[in-house]
Amino acid sequence: METFANRIRGYYEDVLDPLAKEFMFRRPPTVGELRRPPQILLLGNHSSGKSTFVNYLLGGDVQSTGVAPTDDGFTIIAHGDTATERDGAAVVSNPDLPYEGLRHFGGQLVSHVRLKLRPAELLKTVTLIDSPGMIDAAKAENERGYDFPGVVRWLTERADLVMVFFDPDKPGTTGETLQVFRESLAGIDHKMLIILNKVDQFQSLHDFARAYGALCWNLGKIIPRKDLPMIYNTFVPLSDTPKGRLPMEDFDKARNDLIGELRRAPTRRMDNQITQLQAYAERLRLHAMVIGEAADRLRSVRARWAGLSILLLGGLSAAALATGMLVALPGVALAAVLAFVFIGYMTLPRANRRLIARFDQIFEELHDRELLLRDRSDDLRMMWEEVGPRAREIAEKSGLQSFEKMRLDDREQLEELTGKLIPQLRSELYHAMRDSEAPASDPDRPATLAGTEPRRLRVVEGVGSERPKRKTFFCGEQAGAD
Repeated sequence: METFANRIRGYYEDVLDPLAKEFMFRRPPTVGELRRPPQILLLGNHSSGKSTFVNYLLGGDVQSTGVAPTDDGFTIIAHGDTATERDGAAVVSNPDLPYEGLRHFGGQLVSHVRLKLRPAELLKTVTLIDSPGMIDAAKAENERGYDFPGVVRWLTERADLVMVFFDPDKPGTTGETLQVFRESLAGIDHKMLIILNKVDQFQSLHDFARAYGALCWNLGKIIPRKDLPMIYNTFVPLSDTPKGRLPMEDFDKARNDLIGELRRAPTRRMDNQITQLQAYAERLRLHAMVIGEAADRLRSVRARWAGLSILLLGGLSAAALATGMLVALPGVALAAVLAFVFIGYMTLPRANRRLIARFDQIFEELHDRELLLRDRSDDLRMMWEEVGPRAREIAEKSGLQSFEKMRLDDREQLEELTGKLIPQLRSELYHAMRDSEAPASDPDRPATLAGTEPRRLRVVEGVGSERPKRKTFFCGEQAGAD
């Protein structure tokens, strides 16, 4: 995994970061974000059982629980040798932690962030982020004081797994839940798990069917898919909770499946990093190509005015020679230069604004063939819809004259990265993980933890060389998951 991580960091540092700085694109992930452990984001209505699930995973009372909302902040739960807590200001200002970007949401949000360090074994491999229970925020006085959907979107983009909890009383009906699904969770279906929790509260199969149907109905209105994603129906066993009347075996299995998905987060982490790298490179390419092309056209306008001024100066000089007014030639030249400066001063800002307003047309012209032949042309247009507003804002603030046309070698390097190197990296990761999960056949293998069947993890060093070196390690089931 470290070999793959180093290659990803190398692509950012060597290829993407210089171009992003040149065209004022958003900064690439920080070293803290790239090196962070896998993150699990837990979302859900208030009293849907998120904090109870966290406590169950960690084997202790880490989070407060209750029927009413008990926590109005985002709690980051990570591994530490001793139980320690830090406030939001200390968290977002630490460059070794991947949360610096939360500062942009303002002090109100920062005051609602805390970090808890706990010596739990699970936290050595994943970090859990518990979120405020989502509520009906129809009235202005009930708003949180910060951009809650924006914060959720920021965390979602960086999470490797997103668990969304519902409970029988509120199967997806709160206003904030619907808003978060529409604004924050779009496009992350590949890492989202939906959970109908507390099924041990149902007293009959009829009650369960009604709650499950209501959840499916609500999700069908906000998830733009023909088929709904899988819903995990489960519960957290508590000693003081009466046993439900429904058979619990399948619900126990669903809980074990959930925990299994959570333990696979390290594998998801590397795959998500590759996906993030691909998305960043493709959007940077669109951003730089459109701004660079517009800047080049602005320079063409300026060159035309320079040519006109030279023609004007030449014409006036010829007229002066023809009429014998050589004495007036210096004055004529000065007048021509002043006229050009004035006309350019009046014209270039208008040309700058006109070109920025035509960014959509420039995008279509630059990608006309690709939009016609590309199987996923809709994806290309969606990417531009995401990138376009920021590109216009940067061009308006800095002026197109601040940029150069994107160089051909930079464009070829980006196309090679997105079209060849990143898919190759993903393929190598797939084969490495497949090999790591293959059963070992050596009868003389060493004993493993708790007598579990060992798994072979093959680490490939020097990927890309003619004869890569391979090292084989044996690890127990728990160590392999870690």
